[in-house]
Amino acid sequence: MKNGQRPPISGSRQRLPRLVAPEAHVLDVGAGTGALSEAVLEGLPQARVTLLDVDVEMLAEARRRLQGFGDRVAFREGSFLDPLPTADAIVASLALHHVHDLELKTRVYRAVHAALAPGGVLLNLDAAISKDPRVNALVFERWAVHMAEHEIAEDEARGHFAAWANEDRYFPLDAELAALRNAGFAEVECFWRRGPSAICCGVRAR
Repeated sequence: MKNGQRPPISGSRQRLPRLVAPEAHVLDVGAGTGALSEAVLEGLPQARVTLLDVDVEMLAEARRRLQGFGDRVAFREGSFLDPLPTADAIVASLALHHVHDLELKTRVYRAVHAALAPGGVLLNLDAAISKDPRVNALVFERWAVHMAEHEIAEDEARGHFAAWANEDRYFPLDAELAALRNAGFAEVECFWRRGPSAICCGVRAR
């Protein structure tokens, strides 16, 4: 997604330091080129981050991007559907919408919950829709306006929406939060939403 189409990565940089210890180990699942990891490393100067992605070319780009952070960064080839390494926090940005089945997504959330230390948190930056088609239409209209602020024409925006509908799977926000609860998270919250973009959080009990 381009600017204007994604939840703000700055949101994680602002919130994560208030949710985890300064020296936390953070796992970035579906890390891509490392934009979210970079924000985490900058926001938590003592933290360590492990990037997990199935795409080796993406990880290579992330290595170049994050080389200045030295041994605070580790890279791991694999899927978020594989067993996950333990962490104090797990973050994801525009990755988990590739899971098309809500039951499978709940299992992914359950695996995330199991990998977290007691009191650990999940921050998921992604998209969530509304169940009512009338409300959903208003949400996407609002999103198109937001994209126009970033010089993406309405026709282009609508084309993106159609393409994403074939490639990705977005669930209603209440279904996302329910899946987090069903996965075992003691507390769930949506910190931020604009159009269908959202930042959701799950907290494992201590």
